[in-house]
Amino acid sequence: MIHILFFVGIVILLSVAAFLSGSETAITGASKAYLYHLAKKGDQRAKQVITLQEDMSLSVETILVLNQLVSFLIPAFSTWYSFEHLSPTMGTICTSSVALIIIVYAEICPKMVAIRFIIPFALFIAPCITKVLSIIKPITIILEKCAKFSLKLIGVDIDGQPVEDQSDEELRGAIEMHSSVSDEEDEVQKRSMLKNVLDLETVFVNRAMVHRKHLRTIDISMPPQQIAKELANCPFSRIPLWRDNPENIVGILKAKTFFRALELYSGDAGKIKISHLISTPWFIPETTSLLDQLQNFRKKREHFALVVDEYGDLLGCITLEDILEEIVGEIIDEYDNGELENDIKIQSDGSVIVNGATPIRDLNRQFGWDIPEKTASTIAGYIMYEVRKIPDAGQVYALSGLRIEILRRQRNQIVAVKLTPNMQNGNDAHIEQNN
Repeated sequence: MIHILFFVGIVILLSVAAFLSGSETAITGASKAYLYHLAKKGDQRAKQVITLQEDMSLSVETILVLNQLVSFLIPAFSTWYSFEHLSPTMGTICTSSVALIIIVYAEICPKMVAIRFIIPFALFIAPCITKVLSIIKPITIILEKCAKFSLKLIGVDIDGQPVEDQSDEELRGAIEMHSSVSDEEDEVQKRSMLKNVLDLETVFVNRAMVHRKHLRTIDISMPPQQIAKELANCPFSRIPLWRDNPENIVGILKAKTFFRALELYSGDAGKIKISHLISTPWFIPETTSLLDQLQNFRKKREHFALVVDEYGDLLGCITLEDILEEIVGEIIDEYDNGELENDIKIQSDGSVIVNGATPIRDLNRQFGWDIPEKTASTIAGYIMYEVRKIPDAGQVYALSGLRIEILRRQRNQIVAVKLTPNMQNGNDAHIEQNN
């Protein structure tokens, strides 16, 4: 009879230990995002798991306390049984066998099952662990305070250490991890868009704006008839107007507003008063993040803003389309006339010929390169920053794993550059040569 009781007792204790061991793995490893999805659909057990994860320290400590207690009872019970009812040889065999069984069936097997079926397992154990936690919570809190006090004695202050918010990094990691699953073009595009959305908070508007050199503006003092011709030949829907100085922007003229007024006056542009049609220009600092500007566009219901530096000087303009292009990539419409397509030309030998004003972000996204973006926004700016001068046509440099050849320079501007990847000389090698 005692043998049966011993067997039943060991099985019960091993089952409890296995349950606790698997519970620890399930609670700590269950996906928070998926649990929130289930909870939003009304799954109460998912809400319980989320509650356990929100106080992860207390939950894990409770499970560990119970697991250690059970792990102590099993060898103690088997040792008593061996000494009281078995011979020394059989007792040694019994004790050793129980130790091996604890490792395999109370630790390894439940953790393997919990990892393989982590969400179902977490949902299964949640009600029970929640009830147990509510019962022995005072004991766990006391033990936790004792542990923290002991750590303070050796100079470790757990409560004084801030907990880092790694949610963004976890999301980036999940996107990168998903990248190994499929290399199909659609999947690559989706991953790129997700990463670009996360980058909106760290990228400033000066990285995505249209530089003032390429900004289309109109002198407000021009006759309305001439302004009408300018608008008719302009592909943009909003045009900045200046007075006395091209950088002195006094208003924004919407093409739709102008042509409505033209229709109202039966095509007589001379009757139009431009000052009555323009709106107040919206100036924003260059240090505004794309995410903040996207939210500002939504709040103000505007699609156009002018970017200025710390001195108030005009740097360029940013539009809603510019921010969207940072997420989905270049958007070419019928008014672009293919100009943007010619900025990047892929050659048969694998090299790429680009315009000096090509944004570094576009090159990194399209070709998977790692050209630094902190020092400059365009490839020309990056080259001049690295070499500390304006290079001449024909000079060649090795930067960021690329062979960079200056093809054309116009005055103080780098117009065309040839980029060849897979340089073996490293990032810091500089090769200068004249053809």
